[in-house]
Amino acid sequence: MPGSRLFLPGWGAPASLYRRALPEGWEVLELPSFRQTGGDFERYREWLLEAVAARSHPVTLAGHSMGGALAVLTAVDDPGSVERLILVSPAGLPLAKPLRGSALTALGQILRGCYPLGAFRRMVTNTVSAPRAALRLARDVHDLDLTPELRQLHAQGIPCTVVACSSDRLTTCAHCRRVAELVGADYRELEAPDGHIWVITQPGRLERELLGPATSSGALDADRLG
Repeated sequence: MPGSRLFLPGWGAPASLYRRALPEGWEVLELPSFRQTGGDFERYREWLLEAVAARSHPVTLAGHSMGGALAVLTAVDDPGSVERLILVSPAGLPLAKPLRGSALTALGQILRGCYPLGAFRRMVTNTVSAPRAALRLARDVHDLDLTPELRQLHAQGIPCTVVACSSDRLTTCAHCRRVAELVGADYRELEAPDGHIWVITQPGRLERELLGPATSSGALDADRLG
């Protein structure tokens, strides 16, 4: 039986935002709600370990933003189950952009209609049902420093690709390059609009990155760091 290929959304994002971008054979996981977890990042970590344990192995894990950080931790916690990582504009190192600035950026994206209405409603419901938990998780992800875990992952030798976007002002190219250096990953830097949410507004680009560099286009850089 072939292994599973799982995609992990970013903070507060429903699975439906990513589903149309996934190649055949990929599954996007629905993150637990803020209310379910109380905004405790460790509970998301535990949830993903259980989800991976329930799938056929070996598993390829891809994740956007917070989902990328969770993928790293699962590969460290259970390296025998993970065959490959694809980290798309990943969290995992402290972010320079203030939370207030991120909120203002998100408001602008909403006003520009970047999110489908159904997904937007789910995002709002998730947040307003547990605002303190949402803020707690946002702060934890903003300040997350997985430097030791990234170095450990490098030593384990699990193949990894980090994909950055030139217009991203949250997980910037410098941020993503540092993640790639720490983990010894292949690094790809794309020219795409819409900054951190390019993976949502440019589904075809994300699909090509998940299929592999041979099908990708528009990369500024594709080299192995470490």
